[in-house]
Amino acid sequence: MKSWHIPYSSDAYKELSDLCRQYGIKLIYKKNNRVAGIKKYDKSLTSDINIGTVSEKTESALKDFKQFMVTKRYSNNTVKSYMNSIRKFFKFYPDKSPDEITLKDVNNFIENYIIANNLSVSYQNQLINALKTFYVKIYNKKLNISLIERPAKTRYLPNVLSAQEIKKIINSIDNLKHRAIISLIYSAGLRRSELINLKIKDIDSCRKVIKISDSKGNKDRYVSLSDKILKMLRDYYKMYRPVYWLFEGAGGNKYSTSSVRNIFEKAKRKAGIKKKITLHGLRHSYATHLHERGIDIRAIQELLGHNSIKTTEIYTHISNKQINKIKSPLDDLDI
Repeated sequence: MKSWHIPYSSDAYKELSDLCRQYGIKLIYKKNNRVAGIKKYDKSLTSDINIGTVSEKTESALKDFKQFMVTKRYSNNTVKSYMNSIRKFFKFYPDKSPDEITLKDVNNFIENYIIANNLSVSYQNQLINALKTFYVKIYNKKLNISLIERPAKTRYLPNVLSAQEIKKIINSIDNLKHRAIISLIYSAGLRRSELINLKIKDIDSCRKVIKISDSKGNKDRYVSLSDKILKMLRDYYKMYRPVYWLFEGAGGNKYSTSSVRNIFEKAKRKAGIKKKITLHGLRHSYATHLHERGIDIRAIQELLGHNSIKTTEIYTHISNKQINKIKSPLDDLDI
């Protein structure tokens, strides 16, 4: 009897089910952990890495690495993501200290953990970046991570919402605070972290600008404050009376990122939006709509706080500014 093994996940089951359906094969799922001669699949190496440990020497080096990033003012997100990925890497080799790791070990981890578990290209690049920084700053270039081949770049175009879809989402929100949060993100193209870090003093109603402090890349910038948002924020302030943070959570603390995400997801469902799009899609939509209105790409780069113009240029591929000027040859056919 032949047998095939697939990852134990809902995505893998759906893919297999779709494949079987194409050939008229009915797939029956039956949970049975006691089949003779077959061990239950343990989600590959993921579970072992999540619960494993590292050596004392490695743990000490990881603490030094974290301290280095914190003192160099790396963003909290970068520190967290680098530490998570590099810790998983060293858990993969629990009996090796950092100075015993070879380039072959790195490639082995990429093949047998990252690729085997279908993790993203961005995760792979993140790990390589983390290891490169770790070995240059903590282990004085004892391992030349630059020799590791990076995955081929894939250009994914983000999904965006139309102006009418944005309107539906905002109008579906009854709570004034929630409506102000979603409206502000779209109106200024804010990242979620930038929204929750806004203080009352960052709103400059006289100059009609909002100051974004310590954003990605530890940079400050100004974005425009729309008249509609200013009115909405004034109404919100009268009702909620925040003290320090523009949007306060429990006990006067910062509003949580998960709460902001939940507001968007709930509003999207209520508005009947079926597109697969996240909260960050509001930022993508903002940039795309600006480009469609003829705003210069350099100005959009400044508003978004991008280091490289290449990052901003992706919106030229999403925008319908040029596409709508093209007439389909089908329209000239007498059909």
